[in-house]
Amino acid sequence: MSVWDVQTEFAAGIFSDQVTGGRCAATVQCDASGLVAQTANGQRFFLRYDQLQLELGGASGRMLFCRNSDRSLTIFCEERGFPAALDLHAGAILSEQLAGLFSTARRGRRVASLLLLVGTPLLVLGLVGLYFAILQMGRAAVMTLPVAVDQKIGDVAAISLQQGSVQLTDPRILEPCRQIVDRLSPHAALPGLEFQISIVDSPDVNAVCLPGGRIVIFRGLLETAQTAEEVAGVLSHEMAHATLRHGLQSAVRSTGVIVAAELLIGDAGGLVAVIAELGQHAAITKYSREQETQSDAEGVRMLHAAGVDPLALASFFERLKEQQQQLPMAINWLSTHPQHDVRIAAIRAQVATLAAQQYRGLEVDWDGLKQSLQE
Repeated sequence: MSVWDVQTEFAAGIFSDQVTGGRCAATVQCDASGLVAQTANGQRFFLRYDQLQLELGGASGRMLFCRNSDRSLTIFCEERGFPAALDLHAGAILSEQLAGLFSTARRGRRVASLLLLVGTPLLVLGLVGLYFAILQMGRAAVMTLPVAVDQKIGDVAAISLQQGSVQLTDPRILEPCRQIVDRLSPHAALPGLEFQISIVDSPDVNAVCLPGGRIVIFRGLLETAQTAEEVAGVLSHEMAHATLRHGLQSAVRSTGVIVAAELLIGDAGGLVAVIAELGQHAAITKYSREQETQSDAEGVRMLHAAGVDPLALASFFERLKEQQQQLPMAINWLSTHPQHDVRIAAIRAQVATLAAQQYRGLEVDWDGLKQSLQE
């Protein structure tokens, strides 16, 4: 078949910071040296064949994403004739990539067929039951994944979370926070996590620990906390989300049954790719009520093991609840941590069961941190 016998222009789309909203529709043509995409308003984009990185994805699994090496430009197309046209015009340059992609896609279809075969006896229980069973098994399979998967997803989510924010780099603020995390991290339940912190200049009373151990602390939390132990209480709770892998479980819940099925056969590539494509941290930081309760309990355990009074977490909850009218930015954190009355009682009940010990204060320059925040 010659280049004259195949379609050369296709309906497509573009991801780029150079278009309004970062995404728009376009037409794409295969020319002699690369892909040429043009938007409705005349903007033109070009990707050379020898610089293309190809991925298959989308809801149908047939969307072909063509990217440059720094991912600043993506041209994507779902039309059936596009891969053949791309292969023909690029010569041998893309043959290996395309062959590998579609080989993987065929394996994916075999997995889907296998799941259908296995699921047939379960149809009597209802397709809805099967759907939720796969999701649940996918979330359980998360616990068998290597920590490197957490780190990849956390790195992607951190970009979204901190986009447009100003970082606080004053050592008088950073160092006390590092010391708090260093006191807690030896008692983390998931080996291999490397906790890293950054502080953003935001009045929100909040902190987040992403999969892999990336901790983002908001200035409002440090301004609102009265003691370093209260900050430790909040951070222990957030770190527990990472050590219990709640973020990965939430991502599976958000991305659906296909990704969950892939996890059952040990393939985390789909999960990482979907999070990278969405570029949203919200998919992995929206926790269930059960997960919040688990993180409270694990945070209390970490605090106790580190010799830090775990009642500081309950005290911080109580004070935020009492002061939320005077501290409107605290509502953001409280709204993501529902039923705080029940949780405060559960924390106090758990602490009452712990072995008695003399808790040691956190030896950090708390006054210096507070003073630096006011400057």
